[in-house]
Amino acid sequence: MKEKYLMDVLDVSWRRFKSLSPLSFLLYYVRLVDLEGNKGNSDSSSSSSTISNEDDRVQSQQQQHSAAGKDDRNSWTTATVQSTFSVETSVAAAVSADSYSMISTTSETDAESSNVRSSSSQTEQQLPIDSFLTPASSSICSQQDYEILKASLFFCAQQQQQRIRENSTAVSHTDNLLLYNHARLSSMEDGHSNAGSKDYLVSLMFSHYDLNNNGLLEAQELSKTFEDEHLSQLSKECSLSDMLAYDDVDHDTHLNLNEFYAAFSKLYSVSVVSLDKALELNQVSARVGDNIEIKCDVTGSPTPPIVWRRHGLDLAQLAEDELKVFPDGALYINNVRLIHAGNYTCHAQRNKDVVQTHALHVHTLPEVRVTPRIQSRRPGDDSLMKCHAVGVPFPKVEWLKNDEPLRSNAGERIESIGSYSGLKIHSINFADTGAYMCQASSIGGLARDISSLVVQDDSTPKESSLLSESNKKFFVFHDWGVSVYEPQNCRLLHMIQSTDIMPGTQDYVCGSKGVNCSWGRAIAVADRYIYVTQPNKDRVLVISNIQMVVVDVIMTDRYPVDIFYVEHLDQVWIVNWRDEEDHGVKTIQVIREASQKKKHHTVHPEPIDGHFDLVYSLFIPPMQEYGHRYKYGYVSHTNQRGLYKLSLPAMKYVKAIDLAPYNCVPRSLQYSSLYGLVIMECEEPVTRRPTGQIVMDYLTDTVLSHKVTLLGQPYITPDSRIVVTVHREKTSVTLIVQHTTEEGLKFAFDVRTTLNVSHVIFHPSTTSHSYDLYATSADKGDVLFLNLEAGKVDIITGVGKPLDSHLSEWGAPNRPIASAGLFGTYLISPANEAIFVINGDTRTVNCEIGGLVHPRHVSWINSRP
Repeated sequence: MKEKYLMDVLDVSWRRFKSLSPLSFLLYYVRLVDLEGNKGNSDSSSSSSTISNEDDRVQSQQQQHSAAGKDDRNSWTTATVQSTFSVETSVAAAVSADSYSMISTTSETDAESSNVRSSSSQTEQQLPIDSFLTPASSSICSQQDYEILKASLFFCAQQQQQRIRENSTAVSHTDNLLLYNHARLSSMEDGHSNAGSKDYLVSLMFSHYDLNNNGLLEAQELSKTFEDEHLSQLSKECSLSDMLAYDDVDHDTHLNLNEFYAAFSKLYSVSVVSLDKALELNQVSARVGDNIEIKCDVTGSPTPPIVWRRHGLDLAQLAEDELKVFPDGALYINNVRLIHAGNYTCHAQRNKDVVQTHALHVHTLPEVRVTPRIQSRRPGDDSLMKCHAVGVPFPKVEWLKNDEPLRSNAGERIESIGSYSGLKIHSINFADTGAYMCQASSIGGLARDISSLVVQDDSTPKESSLLSESNKKFFVFHDWGVSVYEPQNCRLLHMIQSTDIMPGTQDYVCGSKGVNCSWGRAIAVADRYIYVTQPNKDRVLVISNIQMVVVDVIMTDRYPVDIFYVEHLDQVWIVNWRDEEDHGVKTIQVIREASQKKKHHTVHPEPIDGHFDLVYSLFIPPMQEYGHRYKYGYVSHTNQRGLYKLSLPAMKYVKAIDLAPYNCVPRSLQYSSLYGLVIMECEEPVTRRPTGQIVMDYLTDTVLSHKVTLLGQPYITPDSRIVVTVHREKTSVTLIVQHTTEEGLKFAFDVRTTLNVSHVIFHPSTTSHSYDLYATSADKGDVLFLNLEAGKVDIITGVGKPLDSHLSEWGAPNRPIASAGLFGTYLISPANEAIFVINGDTRTVNCEIGGLVHPRHVSWINSRP
C-alpha cells in the first residue's frame, strides 16, 4: 500500500514537473519516502497537504535554480534527513556472473562535519529541494565508483534520447545518475522497455566519444570529452579515461566497439534502502542456552536481500548449525553461548553503506559451589567454609544463614574472607548450628549452595567432613616408576615400580632392573584414569585411579609425547614426535571413549593432502569454568604462517586460516570462552624470531588485533578473565597482565622479575573468586606468587633445588608446578630429588617428600571418581 501510494504521487508529479532538474526530482522522491516513513498514524489528508506544500517548494526552488543557471549546480547545499537513505543499484550480469555493489550516495552525514543534523519537523522546514551531499574527493577510482560513473553516463544518455523522442530540449550529460528515476517512471507509462534500443544507445555513445572517427576510443578522446562536457559532476573519483583501466580487455591502450559494448552490458534497477537513525545500534541481551532471532531493520523497495556479518565476515560462509540467516533477513542463533557475544552487522546485499549494528550481550545463570557440604565441630572450635561463584556478568555474592543475610558481628567472631569467597566462624557455639548458604545473583538469575554446620560435644573426625584436600591425591612420575601421595600429610598411598609386570601382559612398566623410566606427559581422565605417554616405548599407559595399577596399554606412532583430554567428547589426543628431537614432523592420534572400561586403540584424524607427518603443534581447548564445549581445535605446520581448523567431533580439518599478512607461525595458543577469543604467540618462519601477539575471533577466525611489540607466551586463567603473557629476556622476565573485555584484551599492569621462570600455573585465590599466579624458577629454589587483582608479589623460598635443565626430557619444563584446582589448598612441584607440597593459603612449604630420583611430572586427581 505504501509503495503504491508513493508511485501514484510520483506518477502525478512526473507529469506535473517534467521540467524539473533530475537532482530536484530525486530529492523530491526521497523526501516523499521520508514523509511516508515518518507520518505515523496521521491521516491521508494531512499527508496530501504536506506533499502539496512540498510541491510549492519544488516549483519555487526550480525557479531559483533556473535563474542561477546550470553552473550553480556545483554549489550544492548539504542537507540531512532523519532516516538514512541510499540509492542501491543492482547489477544483473549479461556476460559474466559477477555482480557489483554500486552506491551513489547517502544523506547521512558525519557528526564531526559542518552539517547540522535536525529533527524531522526542522528538516521539513529547512531542506531545499535541490540539496545534495557533495561526494568526498578522492584520487582513487574504485570498482564501485567506476560502475556508478558508467551507470550515470548510460542513464543520462537514455534520458536524452527519451526527451528527443518527446521533442523536448536535450539534457546535458552533467545530470546525475539519479536521473534514472525519470526513466523508471517513463517505463511505467510505456508498460515495457525495448531491449534492442539499449545496444543502439550504446553505439551512439561510442560514436559520440570517438572524436576522430577511427572506430577506437583512446585516452586523449576520453579525457577531452570528460572535460568539454563537464562530466566531472557525475563522479569526483573517476573519469572516462578509467574505462581503459577497467574495460580494456586486451590491454592495447584503447577501446574497440566490442569492449565498449561489454562495459555497458548490464541491466540496472534502482531501489531505495533506508534505516532509521535511532535503530543504527541495537542492544540485544540473551542468556546462555537461549535461542534468539535478530531482525534487521534495513528496509527497501523492493525488499533487498540481507547480509549478516561478524567482524566483517559474511555469516553465510560459516556453514555453522547454530547460526542461520533466514530468507526474510533475520539472523537466528541456536543455543547461545558466551563465544557468540559481540557485534553483528546487517546490510542490503548490494549496499554496504547503510549498516545496522546489533550488540549481543550474553549472560549466564550464576554457578555456586561450596565446601564442605557438611561438617561437625565441637563448641569452641573454628569453622571454615569456602565458596566459589562464576557468572557473566560477575554476580553479587553474599552469605546467608537459614535464608537470612549473615552479617559480621562487632566482635569479628564471624569473618567474611575476601569477596565472600570464604566464611570463618571463630569459637563456635551451639547457636551456630545451621545451613549456611552462599548466594550469587545477577541479571542471569540467582543460585545458592549450602554448607551445613553441626555443633555437638561428641564430634569425631569420622563425622567431620574436612575440606576437599582429603579427596585429592597426586601421582608423581620419576625414574624408578610412579608414586601416589595424599597432600595434607604427604603420606605415600601406593608405588608402581619400574620393574613391575603389567597385569595381563608380559611387559615391564618401564623395563628390567637398571632401566630408567622415560615419561612424556600425564593427564587425568574423568577422575577414573591417569593417561601417561612413554615416548621410548611408543605407547600410552592407562593407570586406574581406584586400583592404582596399569590397566591398559595403548600402542601409538613413534615417540608419543603430548597428550590432551577433551572431556565433553571423551577423547584423548596424542601428538607423536616421530623422533627423539622435535623436528616439527609430528603425527596426531585420537583415543575415543577414553573414560570407558574397555580395550582402547588409536585412530588418525583425516590427513591433509594425504600426509600424516606435517604437524608442528596441536592446540586443543582446555576445559574451563563456564563449561563451553569447544567444537574446534587448531593445528600448525612447520614454517607455515597459518592454522588449520580441526573439527574435534569429526576428527577432520575443515578450514585453512592465512596468517601470512601478520608473518605469524603460531608458537603457542590460548582459548577464552569469554567473548570467544583466541590468543596466539607468533614467530617468524625459519628464524623463529618473535613477531608479536594476535587475538582472533573463535567464531569467524577473523584477526581482531596484532600487537607486534607484545612478545611472550600467553597463559589464561580457568575463568577466562585474565591473560598473562610471559616475556623471557636475557636477564629478566616480564609478566604482562591483561583483562578480557568485550572490546578485546585490555592492559592492566606488568611485573618485571629477575626470576628465571620455568613454569606458570594458576591457583584459586584466597581473596577473590578468581585466580592467582604461581611461577617456578629454573635455577633457584624459589616460587613467585602474583595476586592478579591487586598486583601484589611475594616469593616463596626454600622449595628445593630444581632439576638440572639438561636432565629435562621431551620439551618439558625442568621445574613444573601443579595446582589441586578448585577448593584445593595445595600445589606440588618436583625438585631434583624430592617433591615439595606448598600451602596456597599460607604460601609456605607444607612438606618435602624425598627419596625420589628425578621426579619429572605430577598429576592431580580426585580420590573418588
